[in-house]
Amino acid sequence: MISYFLWRNKKFPPAKDLLYFFLVGFLLISCSNGLTTWAVKYIPSYLGALISCLMPFVMILSNFILFREKVKRAAMAGLVVGFSGIAILLSSFIEEMGGNHFLFGVVLTLIGVGTWTTGTLMTTRSKRDINPFEGIGWQMLFGGLILLLASRLPGHHVPLSTVPLSTWLWLIYLTAVGSIFCFICYLYALKTLPISMVTIYVYINPIVALLMGVLFLNEKISLSIALGALITFLGIYLVKRFSK
Repeated sequence: MISYFLWRNKKFPPAKDLLYFFLVGFLLISCSNGLTTWAVKYIPSYLGALISCLMPFVMILSNFILFREKVKRAAMAGLVVGFSGIAILLSSFIEEMGGNHFLFGVVLTLIGVGTWTTGTLMTTRSKRDINPFEGIGWQMLFGGLILLLASRLPGHHVPLSTVPLSTWLWLIYLTAVGSIFCFICYLYALKTLPISMVTIYVYINPIVALLMGVLFLNEKISLSIALGALITFLGIYLVKRFSK
């Protein structure tokens, strides 16, 4: 992506823009995506996706605390409902909390939610005259390089000679489809569809993660987990219905 825009524009972005992309890439790619990926080593994948549903709630609270944006009572009720749903979900894993780094995985996911919210606030409140697709290229480059350095930390580095072909194929798929293609689709949707329609993905991601986890990873599902998920979705709906 960067090569295309360098060929098209014949120049690098200004240094201040590169610094901005470095910071956003660190928050969105390195911290949020990186920590969430690390977290699902210790918690079910659908639980990670459901905890990530807190992003709209944290965004509302951040705008209220930092920028004094008013929150309607119905939206505030949605926050309470949503957090209650997450609490019910976590209460379903009381036994797991004591071992296998389960709590550590939950904390990593929560930190990822915070860094994603911070990066999103920077993006939405920044007025920069640069193609957003070019910006995503720089963000993924900087974020990826930071993760590459982080992979050298003790216990996380894997010699390339030991990586099987199937893993390389999955990495190619995640790079081409999960990152480049999906990011482009998301930006294109933001530019061509109503924002209320685009944000439906917040509901769909956890459902897909839950079904895939149950079908392919044999992750457990119970009545309390399903109830917590439904209550969380209700909270998301109320927040999105009664806030900007």
